[in-house]
Amino acid sequence: MLGGVPPDALTRTALAETVALVPQIPFLFADTVYQNICYGMKQPFTPQDVYEAAAKAHINREMEALAGGYEFRLAEGGANLSGGQRQRIALARIFLRKPRILILDEATSALDNTSEKAIQAEIGKLKAECGTTVIAIAHRLSTLQNCDGIIVMDKGRICQRGSFVQLEQTPGIFRDMALGLLK
Repeated sequence: MLGGVPPDALTRTALAETVALVPQIPFLFADTVYQNICYGMKQPFTPQDVYEAAAKAHINREMEALAGGYEFRLAEGGANLSGGQRQRIALARIFLRKPRILILDEATSALDNTSEKAIQAEIGKLKAECGTTVIAIAHRLSTLQNCDGIIVMDKGRICQRGSFVQLEQTPGIFRDMALGLLK
């Protein structure tokens, strides 16, 4: 079962409805902030839903401060925003969509520690409220602190697995990274 869908019923559409991806460099298109947050949504959302999703992604105040607010037009790829703003717009999408499976591929790499921590707390709430399974790909260890399980890979192979605390106490790549021994 993938997100409640039996394997024989797993179509491309079912997969797209079940899994959401937030990559390190998210796709934004030349349209309004509002439309970029709603991008790919099948069901209509109220403006309030969009504003709440933006607040959970800690992008709402910055977007409201732009000329035109949520109607501000983005350049192709979001070139007129910072990397952190682009990532937070993509994260707002997941708070709006509430996927069953969420893949975060370095999705908070351009954020400061305070924003990352607040967004991680919101992702924790999403997990609890919606039963979302989160798969996080990260190099920044702070991103992994609340994970149920961590898999450490080296040269394409799994070399360690465990909880953050277990890996921090076990000799290996993870502990070396945690201690700042790897540069």
